[in-house]
Amino acid sequence: MKHLAAMIRWYLLLDYRFYIIHISLITVALWSVLLSIFVPANTPKIIGALIFLDPAILGFVFIGALVLYEKTNRSLQALSVTPMEPREYLLTHIITLTAIALLASFVLVALTRGVAVNYLYFITGVVLTSTFFVLAGFITVSRFSTVNEYFIAGAIALLVLNAPLLYHFGLSDSWMFYLFPTQASLLLLSGIFEPVSLADTLYSIVMLSIWIAIGFTLAKKMFYTDIVLGGP
Repeated sequence: MKHLAAMIRWYLLLDYRFYIIHISLITVALWSVLLSIFVPANTPKIIGALIFLDPAILGFVFIGALVLYEKTNRSLQALSVTPMEPREYLLTHIITLTAIALLASFVLVALTRGVAVNYLYFITGVVLTSTFFVLAGFITVSRFSTVNEYFIAGAIALLVLNAPLLYHFGLSDSWMFYLFPTQASLLLLSGIFEPVSLADTLYSIVMLSIWIAIGFTLAKKMFYTDIVLGGP
């Protein structure tokens, strides 16, 4: 883990050069303007959904773009023969993209007027959600080499993972949404503005922790099979 600090600095610089930080902040600024214009939309449920979508889109899409860039330049293959471990590579992306997600989400909350915030749920929800989506994005992109291939697979994956938004907005009350890790994310993020039961809180933390552990293990394996060896 001794290479982690240097890698974090490098990838933060890369995120800046690729305008990932800029895009995130501009996006939340635009959302805040729209929320101020459409007053009925300035509700805890909608703001919670936007906070959910920010680390979801940021983590999933940008990890895909970064991995594809590194594959194209064969820098991942070069990294695989250095003392760097796969877990260090994954942790670097989780830490940097989650830091950006926290910053962007905080800006959105700060620009939203008249809403009290529970920062314990805010930090827990954003960190766990971002970590999950970074790992999900890496697992999805690891077997693809082109944007078109990843775009199709990524769009399908995001559509499925975002299905609990139907429950969040009261469009469905099916218990099956509780099988989705993203249902846990939305419950935690709802706790930013509204009371959430202890049972739902514990369910959310445990559910996301289990999926993150599974995702991290699978991502490490896929780093070796699909990147180091070049195929499944």
